[in-house]
Amino acid sequence: MIRTKIQNVFSHHLQNCTTTTANLYVADYTEQTRLQAIKRATELFDGSPPNDIDYFTVENPLSVEIDGIPFDNRSFTRRNGSPLSQCECAIYPHNNIGGSWILFLELKYSNNEKNNKRNLNKARKQLFKTRYYYKSMGIINKNNTCYLLASMPMQSSPFANISLSQPYLLAMKKKHNIVIRFQNSAKIKDYKIIEL
Repeated sequence: MIRTKIQNVFSHHLQNCTTTTANLYVADYTEQTRLQAIKRATELFDGSPPNDIDYFTVENPLSVEIDGIPFDNRSFTRRNGSPLSQCECAIYPHNNIGGSWILFLELKYSNNEKNNKRNLNKARKQLFKTRYYYKSMGIINKNNTCYLLASMPMQSSPFANISLSQPYLLAMKKKHNIVIRFQNSAKIKDYKIIEL
């Protein structure tokens, strides 16, 4: 069970965990509040989306109970305490069974399509690193379908100036059980499948 393994290895991740059966909306306020007195970071909203920022949507029409964990610069650290690179959050079924899915999400806020390739390639690296942290600690394994999603909430998908080749996508699924996509929403089908 993913949650139990997180509790055993990264118990601090569950301090800000959101558990819900509703739709989940993910937004990153880091840049928007950078110069403000009160800083905000990645936030998860269950049921109702935020009205002050663009966001990623996780549709949950069958009310599957899910956990969402927002990450910050203390989520994964080196031995000296300095932060490691990671994505915005992880989402997975709360009462999962062997072989359930896990979704890692990275948001990039840019409306300049010329920067898409650079932004989405950086997001992909952050997603792979975060997956590696969980996989290397035994939280997930190859039986867990791992969805690595990069979102650009200020743009409509498909995003301009970047695409992933079909052979690459098929190889990642076959060799590693990884599904990679660049989009702004996903729909939970059940404990084993997310519709993209």
